[in-house]
Amino acid sequence: MSLNPQKTPVLAVVGVGPGIGEAVSRHFAAQGFTVALIARTESKLRDIQDSINAQYGSNRAKYYVTDVRDEKTVICTFSDIRSDLGPVHVLIYNAGSRRLRQRNILETPSEEFDSFVRINLFGAFYASRCVLPDMLTAGAGTILFTGATASVRGSPGLGGFSPGKFGLRALSQMITREFQEKGIHAAHVIVDGPVESDIIGEYVRKRWEKEGAGDKVNEKDRYLMQPKDLASVYWYLYTQPRSTWTQELDVRAQREAMFSKL
Repeated sequence: MSLNPQKTPVLAVVGVGPGIGEAVSRHFAAQGFTVALIARTESKLRDIQDSINAQYGSNRAKYYVTDVRDEKTVICTFSDIRSDLGPVHVLIYNAGSRRLRQRNILETPSEEFDSFVRINLFGAFYASRCVLPDMLTAGAGTILFTGATASVRGSPGLGGFSPGKFGLRALSQMITREFQEKGIHAAHVIVDGPVESDIIGEYVRKRWEKEGAGDKVNEKDRYLMQPKDLASVYWYLYTQPRSTWTQELDVRAQREAMFSKL
């Protein structure tokens, strides 16, 4: 039995957790989308699913526990989404993995490098291949990728992170060049700086305290990108008229230097 009997448009968000993933899911749900929530941590997924359904109506969100490093698992997840909710209209690939404490290339284990690249790039490739056939049949679809400062510059200590993000940017450009004329809008969002979240945001706040700059907390939107504001950026990209599609967009908080390094 379909969990989307009203056949509302379907958004699939890969990499859902407190931060961009949750904020984007809520924003699209508020606009009438049914949302497939995809990530590895079931407890966080369940909490976000239940909260969205409580706010916007039952069956507005459904979670799928998925390890994007494994192609077969990703294929199974999107097959389930199609069966449960219908074809995906919008894919947002927000999964990402990096170390907070940096390591140079010689200190980066091969296993860690492989895992990060699979999450930051391979999973996006797998997910895109899953949704593109239905989008091409419909002659319309949107795929948005969450990039980072590391998408455009390789910085010391980020050898396990930048290569995957560089590749993600290339993947976005390739999808645009291959499928834009067939109705597919692909865009890469360079999130240039820290985002308010339970990981990065907490890390930055602790650094502020250590540096004696705790006053920044009162004006954190000048220093930390706010997830709800980023969600409106993704919605803007989705709603762009086809005469003015953006392929790449960079965003940062007011006090963040352009293409700086966290």
